Amino acid sequence: MLFIDGGSRKQRELGYAAASFAWSQLMPRIKKCIVNIELKALKGYDGTCLDFDNREYVIEINKKLSLGDNFLTTIFHEMVHVKQYVRKELYSECNFYKTRDEYLNLPWEVEAYRVQEELLEKWHNNLKTINNQN
Repeated sequence: MLFIDGGSRKQRELGYAAASFAWSQLMPRIKKCIVNIELKALKGYDGTCLDFDNREYVIEINKKLSLGDNFLTTIFHEMVHVKQYVRKELYSECNFYKTRDEYLNLPWEVEAYRVQEELLEKWHNNLKTINNQN
């Protein structure tokens, strides 16, 4: 189940569509999972994913992001973390880094940054296909 709250109507619609798309690409067989996306003002970062409870996750996205690729890749990035939590590839207590470079080189961050770009490309290709059919 996917829920989205906060931000503008356009942000919620695009955010829901992007998160649903990411879910279909990353975890198509996962049914028992709840993702709550909160669009709100964040200071110093674009988004985060928190392991809230047993297969329940909270994603926070900075509502100040423009409705373009940065907004989309942030949602895709955080959905990769949901997938990692579900598959036990990432644990909440894995915050053992001292610098930004150490953080960016963590295996789950390397994967999230790589996959966010792959999902963005698939998203745009999917939109082109839909537009060409109309």
